[in-house]
Amino acid sequence: MLKKTVQGLMALTATVLITVGAQARDIRFDVFALGGASTLFDVERFDSAGRLYDARYQYGPKFSIGVAVPYGKLLSIETAYSGGPNNLFLTNLNVFPHAPVEYPVNIHMGTLSAVFHAPFTFHHWRPYAEGGIEYDRFSPTTEAIQTAKNVGFGPINTANLTYNNKFGVNVGLGLDRKIMKRLTFRIDLRDHITGSPAYGLPPEATLDSAATFPVSGHANNVQYTAGFLVHLGKL
Repeated sequence: MLKKTVQGLMALTATVLITVGAQARDIRFDVFALGGASTLFDVERFDSAGRLYDARYQYGPKFSIGVAVPYGKLLSIETAYSGGPNNLFLTNLNVFPHAPVEYPVNIHMGTLSAVFHAPFTFHHWRPYAEGGIEYDRFSPTTEAIQTAKNVGFGPINTANLTYNNKFGVNVGLGLDRKIMKRLTFRIDLRDHITGSPAYGLPPEATLDSAATFPVSGHANNVQYTAGFLVHLGKL
């Protein structure tokens, strides 16, 4: 499902490219690769079987690859894939000392965004703002699934974790600096906003599952990366 979504985003970008090329007669691709890290803000406290639990995520490395299609001097449309871990830690607050249980989680993001560049530079740096839509997959690793089965999740001795797919939006700011005619250095800060993932666990016990994860609200995955754009085609 995620693969098809990313492919769909790429196909949409190609369609935009054809339209831009027909109108502007100046076809250009920018391909980019960025690396860095992210912090996932989705702190939850919940009660399960009379015990209080704290659920939070660890920061983790992130990378992004993508294609951007310029439209004039101030606007570009880009599609990208970003991925990396943000592990979930679950802590029983009724037990001292607190000993969190780690559930490794990989997060995959396919995005389609509009990037608005400022009409000026400051000391050779050009600021930009961006916003767009995305489709994310929160995917527990084999280790996390096994931990949930062996150790449990909360007070339950066994739990079946699975992936969560979420639609969301992203907004951000950044800086570009031209290094050579066909090479630009970028610093990027983005907030990827989706609903809180529950990994297939219901908010209340059911006939199929005694394990629960009563979370709600939004997850903010703040990604801070830097890297390079290569300008291809006609400049």
